[in-house]
Amino acid sequence: MSRVEDPLLHSHIQYKDQIQSQRQTGVFEANFTHLGLRLDGFVKPNVTKEKYVELWLNDQCIRTLPLHRKRFIPPFFHFQLKREVLSRFPNTSYLCIKTVEGHNLSVNGFESLKLTLPHADGSIFSFLDAGGRIGKKGFLALTPDVIHQRQMRYLMIYTEARQYFTHTFGSPLFLMYGTLLGLVREGDFIQGDDDFDCGYISHKQSANEVKKETMQLVVDLVLAGFTCSFNRNGRLFRLRLKDDKPDVHLDVRPVWYEDEHIWAHKQARLPLNLSDFNPVRTEQLRGVDVDIPRHSESFLAAYYGEGWKVPDPTYSNASQKTPLFVKRKLNSVCITPVDYHAMQAQIERKRFDHPGAGQLIATGLYPLYPLEEYEANCEW
Repeated sequence: MSRVEDPLLHSHIQYKDQIQSQRQTGVFEANFTHLGLRLDGFVKPNVTKEKYVELWLNDQCIRTLPLHRKRFIPPFFHFQLKREVLSRFPNTSYLCIKTVEGHNLSVNGFESLKLTLPHADGSIFSFLDAGGRIGKKGFLALTPDVIHQRQMRYLMIYTEARQYFTHTFGSPLFLMYGTLLGLVREGDFIQGDDDFDCGYISHKQSANEVKKETMQLVVDLVLAGFTCSFNRNGRLFRLRLKDDKPDVHLDVRPVWYEDEHIWAHKQARLPLNLSDFNPVRTEQLRGVDVDIPRHSESFLAAYYGEGWKVPDPTYSNASQKTPLFVKRKLNSVCITPVDYHAMQAQIERKRFDHPGAGQLIATGLYPLYPLEEYEANCEW
């Protein structure tokens, strides 16, 4: 087999020479993945009333990790330190996780782990001291200027996509979730928001029909010149202009009415009707025309709760309870590898007649190596 270049292959974790914990308040484990370093763990019930634990590197807290609380299981967390963050760690460092009260969680029976990253440059502490931070998704948080530029690029992509959805597909592309929340509540993007959520109404009446429609829509979008990609769950598609980097995209999902509820990813089954969305209203976001659901306030209250008007920095969709039957219904709309290959084959058959076509990318099927090619086409 051919060899590949990947700095993470030369990195490792050790537990030796550390003081064994006498009082276990919780446990965690750390594992390298293709994305970086994944941290999973839990704290024992009643150990802390706080909503988070702290991630420490050497003698400095570098990030808080939200605790998810569900019935019958102890509070738990999972977090991925992405590659770009690890590349700024010291070559050798000690990592631990503590409760706010200062109690270490156990890792493999010890209080901390020794992390060796030969490729790292050691700049993480100066980055944090200068006001930088590690974002909620485990990447280095973008500066306000970069976020503003990215948000303006989102609006440019949205303007082209909106034209297609309204006039070609026949169903307006409206803002959803955090993007809609920022516009309605604050008249702008939420401060620091680095993604763009939108959706469209499908008039199909079953999840299976919605999925078929979505597959054909994505094929048509690619042939029209957009690049579309699916995440590893296949639960929504990301839309961008073909010259944009993969991390600058719109998150798009179908919204449909079935069983007297509105359904949409991510994990939404809401007591609303199609009349709460159509006809859409046109508003302006930074001087750009955008479509929003007819009764946007009703949608926001149904999804976020009646307190949606009050900003909550600790809010996480992952911590919300979702019934199993809802997950199964929404998962049935997800694009599988077989679906992807069928869509790709259809695009290739028609590409000759569409010289300006974009690409269809399934990040879960795209080869990881060489890393440069993966980074150019897929989002970490």
